[in-house]
Amino acid sequence: MNRRSLLHIGSLSYFGLGLDQLIAQTSLQPPNPMAFPFGRAKSCILIFLFGGPSQIDLFDMKPDAPLEFRGEFKPIDTNVPGIQICEHLPLLSRRMDKFQILRSMHHEHPRHGWGLYYMLTGQKHSRPDLDAPPTPDDFPGIGALVSHFSNQSALTMPASITLPRWNRFLDLPSDYAGERGGRLGQASTPWLVKPDLAGNLIPESLRLETPIAPGRISERTKLLESIDRRIAESAESDMFASLQTMARGLVTSPLARKAFALHEEPDYLKQSYGNHAFGQGLLLSRRLVEAGTRLVQVNWHNDGSDVKSPFWDTHKDNFNSLKNKLLPPFDQSFSALLDDLSARGILDETLVVAMGEFGRTPRIGRVVMNAATDSRGRDHWPNAYSVLLAGAGIRGGSVYGATDNRAAYVIDKPVSPPDLHSTILALLGINPKSEFKDLKGHKLRTSAGEPVMGLFT
Repeated sequence: MNRRSLLHIGSLSYFGLGLDQLIAQTSLQPPNPMAFPFGRAKSCILIFLFGGPSQIDLFDMKPDAPLEFRGEFKPIDTNVPGIQICEHLPLLSRRMDKFQILRSMHHEHPRHGWGLYYMLTGQKHSRPDLDAPPTPDDFPGIGALVSHFSNQSALTMPASITLPRWNRFLDLPSDYAGERGGRLGQASTPWLVKPDLAGNLIPESLRLETPIAPGRISERTKLLESIDRRIAESAESDMFASLQTMARGLVTSPLARKAFALHEEPDYLKQSYGNHAFGQGLLLSRRLVEAGTRLVQVNWHNDGSDVKSPFWDTHKDNFNSLKNKLLPPFDQSFSALLDDLSARGILDETLVVAMGEFGRTPRIGRVVMNAATDSRGRDHWPNAYSVLLAGAGIRGGSVYGATDNRAAYVIDKPVSPPDLHSTILALLGINPKSEFKDLKGHKLRTSAGEPVMGLFT
């Protein structure tokens, strides 16, 4: 606790609000504030590599395993002695000191929808055998929880933003459950920023050539209220008002429009992130957290993948897909993000997490869920997989947890999705043991996990 915090508490006490009352009102007291860097992160950039990246080919390589397990890739040394990663991640290998590899993630279900839901809500899916679409009965996603616990009226930007799409496969009719407001309602759903046909990530509603005069905004507001009054009466009025207030604030906010102005970045920096959807999405995420957004989730974009082996779901031709399509943009853009946050002095207050819903089968060609897995592909594997973490007190240049000699099962320091979920929330100043009420008045615990203490310095 620094001097400013002590002075702030002193001033609150002077006006009759003691520390105990303050903690009781906010429900943000950590279980053990002296042992955990509670609230260290002002913001979080959560990168979701939809499909399930291969742990054994990227960050948990087993060069002494038989060929049918270790595959084609070779490990290379990083700038941290004793830690090796994939040869096709040369830029990240030179930045190992800035991030941590969590090698002991695990859960029990090899299905995309279930794994995604578990990773982003910290709760087991009630519909395990379906690629279920979102419903109002879902547990809220982590972005929705951040929105709910944030004082939106004090923010200049939406508390949570997702880009450039909700996670879904192109041959399925619906997005997956786990990313929206669910039982907290639509008002807590993160703001989705989708690219236009040209790939532009500036929302159409913010593309105003000149500021709108205050008088015209007032006139439009009155007209909107008169048109929507009946809608508000038939819907949840608090939710309706919240959405309307946020929309009005965004349209009239020069700061919001400026946050999306990627053209203001110097050419060298834009090029360092990469002239592709993933790189520009990460560059935008940095601008959004600087503008005040608390959590930005960057999902893997629609990269035109084969629907039988899409995105990071490498059932077919695993090694060529990783080497030529997936790893080059990830290596470039994730490295640039770490450099950029560090150079700006905000990595210490920005949590960065890169995850998928599970890993891949240690044995090449083994079929677990999908018969489309070919002799050079890897199927789904939830029993052991890796997550990358950086910033906000995370111990860079280190590895947490371990798997067996095939990267098949966790043998040291297991971490579950609820534990990771709890860790992220606690770093953002949200007590994972607190409770909230859903739209029906039911009390729910914010997270079912425990913060992972060993991830920190």
